[in-house]
Amino acid sequence: MKLAVFFPGIGYHCDKPLLYYSEKLAKQYQYETIKIKYEGLSKDLDEAFTGALSQTETCLAEVDWKQYEDILFVSKSIGTAVACAYADKYSVNCRNIYYTPLERTFTFAPQPGIVFHGTGDPWAETEMIRTKCRESDLPLCIIENTNHSLEIPEDTGRNLEILAYVMEGTQSYIEDSSWYRLLAEQEICPALFERFVRHQKVTKCRRKINGEWVIVEDPFTDDWSEEEYRLLIDCLKNTVRTGGLVCGVFYRGWLKGFVSVESSLFGGGHRYLDLSSIHVSEDMRGQGIGRKLFEQAAAWARQKGADKLYISAHSAVETQAFYQAIGCVEAQMYDTAHVEREPFDCQLEYRLRVE
Repeated sequence: MKLAVFFPGIGYHCDKPLLYYSEKLAKQYQYETIKIKYEGLSKDLDEAFTGALSQTETCLAEVDWKQYEDILFVSKSIGTAVACAYADKYSVNCRNIYYTPLERTFTFAPQPGIVFHGTGDPWAETEMIRTKCRESDLPLCIIENTNHSLEIPEDTGRNLEILAYVMEGTQSYIEDSSWYRLLAEQEICPALFERFVRHQKVTKCRRKINGEWVIVEDPFTDDWSEEEYRLLIDCLKNTVRTGGLVCGVFYRGWLKGFVSVESSLFGGGHRYLDLSSIHVSEDMRGQGIGRKLFEQAAAWARQKGADKLYISAHSAVETQAFYQAIGCVEAQMYDTAHVEREPFDCQLEYRLRVE
């Protein structure tokens, strides 16, 4: 049996968009649902929290938590603090979807979950939320420029897009599936990579020697240092800032793979766009994630008018097998900057259009 409990905010009841549609999703996945309702809460935040928690305890007094193998708490604003406090007090083992949490939320050792926060939220400063999520080991999804309701005032069209985006993330968390989405510049930071494992043990590489492709023994372990992560973060931020693509795949809220494509065409008549990075965390490899990320990159580049993707690719035989399997071939024109930066890489291209 599965149960989902919905904890509203002071002025954000369960019939408002975030909780209304997340309840629809929970029912779609056969969860029983309980919607908490508060009455007569004080305008003082501390008193309101105490009153909301008391009313929640009354509402849930008859629930036998032991009969449920999957418990989901979905909460908004002060409801996130109430959900955490209740789970802590009554030792409820649950998964959580936290919409716009407050600083108080993190005082109760939050249960596992995913956090959605808007950078324009007047009730919770972004850096504080980022820090608290890191301390509580909670993945954070940042929606830029949105307020405490994850909306942009007076922009109905954009708000519908944001709601669809948040519900897509909500659905992936409920069904325990991967979520592919674009990354915002503000969320590209060291904390984004806390559950990403770059580690790759290499024994053989594909190299071009005297004009011939050969397999050579070259054992080494590829991983990233803190400095290399900082450089990656700077590069990905710049890609977003300059109009390029940075797309990530998330599982249970944590980044498990990403791809980036730069925005500027090069190569004259070849009309290349640079696929500047594509990586999948070690613990999620072999599941088709890399192929899906590559397909997203190709679709984006095609829309931007490119004829080909250019890839300066890691020479490990496993990596080369991946690129060959999806149709990449040796680049017709080598880009000098890529060759000088990574002389052992294989310079590849992928045709985006059928001639």
